[in-house]
Order: sequence, then structure tokens, then C-alpha cells
Amino acid sequence: MTTAPAYDLLLTGGTLMDPAQGLNDRRDIAFKDGLVAQVAERIDSSSAAITADVTGKLVTPGLIDIHGHFYHGGNLSGVHADEICMASGTTTGIDAGSAGCLNYGAMRDYVFPAHRTRLLAFLHVSGVGLANNALLGGGLHDMRMIDIDRTSDAIKENPGFCFGVKVRMHINAVAAWNAHEAMRAARAVADQSGSKLMVHVSGTPIPLPDILEFLGPGDICTHAFNGNPENMLDRNDKIRPEVRAAADRGVIMDVAHAGVHCDVEVAQAALRQGLPPTTISTDIHNPPPDRTVYKMNDLVSKFHAMGMTLPDAIAASTHTPAKVLGLTDTIGSLAPGMCGDAAVFDMREGHFKWMDMAGHNQPGTIRLDTFLTVRGGQIAWREGRMTEMGEC
Repeated sequence: MTTAPAYDLLLTGGTLMDPAQGLNDRRDIAFKDGLVAQVAERIDSSSAAITADVTGKLVTPGLIDIHGHFYHGGNLSGVHADEICMASGTTTGIDAGSAGCLNYGAMRDYVFPAHRTRLLAFLHVSGVGLANNALLGGGLHDMRMIDIDRTSDAIKENPGFCFGVKVRMHINAVAAWNAHEAMRAARAVADQSGSKLMVHVSGTPIPLPDILEFLGPGDICTHAFNGNPENMLDRNDKIRPEVRAAADRGVIMDVAHAGVHCDVEVAQAALRQGLPPTTISTDIHNPPPDRTVYKMNDLVSKFHAMGMTLPDAIAASTHTPAKVLGLTDTIGSLAPGMCGDAAVFDMREGHFKWMDMAGHNQPGTIRLDTFLTVRGGQIAWREGRMTEMGEC
């Protein structure tokens, strides 16, 4: 009689960097039934159905992108999550307002379940999210698109899927004379639904301090390191006191890079002054031809090149976003019992350069290149190709 293997998958020989556990050392990791089953210095390879030797590579919890656009087919900006996320070691993606209370149903019931990537959402304060952006440039040119009650009800009716409300404070998305009203409406949705408020602050039509007044602990200031007027720095390149006060009270300072919403010089100044990103995210979307939008592995590499320690950059991409979402009991760590989501990286040494759309470059000598992505205890991506995972 043949005995079934104790584990479904075993990663051996890698260096586990898991900030939630304070680990940065050689560890073997075993997975069973979609969960982390054991973490130890040595685990017998004969105990697993599949063993992957990752000696010399960096193993982290699956990365969590807290700001992306994954409503593939729902609007023009939405990317195919598996093609983007699995290739970058990202196992969880949070859609930042692609849909609103009137059109999120297909996203929840059809688009997101069709992906291997775990996909969750913030709803836009506009009832149709970003659906009309291609024609109108933004979601709030007509303030009748806001329905506070419907939006808050949609969030309350979808615990574990909807985590809050998103509003875009951008000159092309909302008129200056309506911006404060839009902020009040978004704040009302968050309060009424008991959820979080995420605010796009890059290119805001109103002063940044006015926006920050609406944000409390756990709310998210996304595109926080942008280089547009009304960014986080004053004329002397010092962090504005209102920004410092917001961070001190627990407002999340999120990167949401997008190519055009993170200025290297602003981010460097903030790091020098002790204000690193709380969370690293991509704002991944289908960009115009002249725009470079980086994936999560590149952004971790870029912020490490700027001066963040690698454990801090990994924490801002794993444990911290899980904490922001209230999901530290399931994702963001590879402790036994957690979801079996992991990323394995080659740490390439060389001369690399990451750019922003303001013409600034960030050089670096280390880049994380994805070797394996494990989702739900199975290898989902391996060295440039997706792998089969069960039935379609």
C-alpha cells in the first residue's frame, strides 16, 4: 500500500525573508491543501509530491499589490491580473476603484473568479467607476454619479471582497469646485460602511492639506510620492507638516507608482527625512505607449535601490498591506497555517536603472527577477510561463 506524501509542494534551500516573522535565513517551506504546512531548516524532500530546489534564491510571502486595475474587459484600463501578477511574484491584487456600485457585480462574479490571482476591491465613489474615463477623462464630471447609500450598501454587503471606497482627486477627474463635495461624499461612504477611504492625490485640484483632513488612521493616501503641484514637499523640499501629521496618525502613504505618479526626487527626499512608503504598489493599468508602468518586483527593487532595506521593502509589499486590509491571519506571511502564497526571486546583480516620467532615473545594483510564484500551495508561474492549476 502506497502512502500519500505528507506535503503537496516543498521549496528547499532558499533564504526565507518574512518580515512578519522576523525571518531572514535559510528555510524549507512545505505546503499542503493550499496552506503553509511547515517551515523548518530542513524538511525531507521525500515527504512531498513535488519538490522545487530554490537554493541561492530569495523566498518571500506572495506580494500584495494594494493599488492596481484588474477589471479586465470591464474598462479599457484593466489588465489581465494573472499575466501581470504571477510574473512578478504577486499573489494578491487590490483593484482601486475600477468599478462602482452600479457595475461591480460582473467584476466580483465573473472577471475576478476567472483568475488565479486573489483579487479584491475598493469601489469607486462614482457609480460606474472608471468606465467613462475614456470618453470623459474622469468619473465625477457629473456629481450625480455619486450615490452614498448605494455605494456604502455595496461595500457592507461584500465583506471580504470590498474593503472601502476610492475617490480620484485629479484635475481631469473632478472639478475644483466639486472636489470638496466629492471628498465629503467619499468620507460619508467610508463612515457609513465602516470601511477605508482611499484617495488619489496626484494632480489634485485642491490643496493637499484639505484632502488630508478627511483621512484618519488606516485610510490610504495613494500616489503619495508624486511630483505634481500640491505634493508632499514644500518649496524647500521639506515634508509638509500636514503630511507628517497624517502619517503620524496612521494614514497610509502608498506608492501607486503608475509611471507618472511617483517622482524619484520626491521619494528620495521623503526617505532622507524618515518618511518611507507605508505600502509599495503599482497602479498597474493599460498605459499609453510612451508610459512605463512597473510591476511589483521592479518596485521593490527600485525602492531598495533608493535606500530602503530589502526587509523593509518586502514588508511594505507583504505584511503591511495585509495589515492595512485586516488580513494578517491569512496572507502576508509564510507562517504555518497561512495561505500558501509565496514568491521566489533570483537576486540579479548588475547595473540597473528605473525611471519616472519626469525624466529622473534611479540606478541600482540588485534586481529581483521572479523565478517561481506559488499560489494556494501550487506552482502557478515558473520562469516565464504560467503552469496548469486544476480544471478551467
